[in-house]
Amino acid sequence: MATYAAKKKYAVKLTRSVKHGPFTYKPLDEIEMAGAMLTAIIEANGEEVVDYARPA
Repeated sequence: MATYAAKKKYAVKLTRSVKHGPFTYKPLDEIEMAGAMLTAIIEANGEEVVDYARPA
């Protein structure tokens, strides 16, 4: 599994819709998120939910 710096920002493209807390993130465009959130989404949904994540 890739590791992401908790406080660093990433431009993320998802492969499918993901519910995280009160929000639903959709695979329409890039989403900017912190590494801590990205890691939590991957742990809850699996690595295949992320198409790519690059430093923002």
